[in-house]
Parts: sequence; C-alpha cells; structure tokens
Amino acid sequence: MKTFYQFITEASMWNYIYKKNKGEFYRGVGRSGKGTGLGALGKGVYLTWTEGMAQAFAKRQGAGGEVKKYKLKRGLKIVDAEADKDFADVKAEMGFGPKQFSDDPMFAGMLTMMLKKKGYDGAVSDDVATGIVIFDKKHIKEK
Repeated sequence: MKTFYQFITEASMWNYIYKKNKGEFYRGVGRSGKGTGLGALGKGVYLTWTEGMAQAFAKRQGAGGEVKKYKLKRGLKIVDAEADKDFADVKAEMGFGPKQFSDDPMFAGMLTMMLKKKGYDGAVSDDVATGIVIFDKKHIKEK
C-alpha cells in the first residue's frame, strides 16, 4: 500500500510538508551540537518533519543528545529526490542510478554543487528518516 507522501506530486509534497509544519522542522543532535546525515541528498543541514524521528536520531548520539527545532525560510526551491527529474539527471551525470548513492563525502559535495547550479536550496525525500537537507545554513534559524 502506498503512503500518503507517495500520492503527492513532487512540487506539492514540499509545499504540503512546509505548510503542515508551519516551516518548523527538527534535528536530533549530540552534546557537540552536531547531527547526522548520510549525504544521500547532498551536503548540508539534515532535518526531519517529525519530532519522533529527531528524537530517534538524538538517542543515537548518546548521552546528551537532544532535539532542536528550526524555522526554514519561505520560498526555498527544494528538489524532490524521488519524483523530480532534475535529481535523477544529476545522479545519472555522476554515474549513479536513481536509488544509488555513496557515503563518500565527495558524492554529497558533488550532488550539492550540481543541484545548486540548477537553482535548488535543498532536497527532500519521501522517507522521513532521510528527511530534508538544506544546503546553506543561512536558510535555517534555530528556534
């Protein structure tokens, strides 16, 4: 059975998530203030739209892990990792299939650079654990 997010088109998925959360998103961070991100969507600040998922990531950080809340700027251009042709095209240009990625930081850096050239501020996955990456910190503000 398809999830609700699979029924939403790439353009409206981001708008739906943004409006539903009123522009507020979460990140599980460790004592040092750093979170985790696989790099599958690119290089930047990884966030999620559910507090529960952020709590799971905070727990993985060990003692002192906590959930932080962030406000994102309005009007960001976010590419949908599952549904947007631009995302698939960039990965193909890098020699990867639509579902493939590498945990090499060079992969995340290249992906980010190429998506930024296309005018994107970040990327979103329909998987809440993968979440959202915002390429530039200036687009987010801790609450």
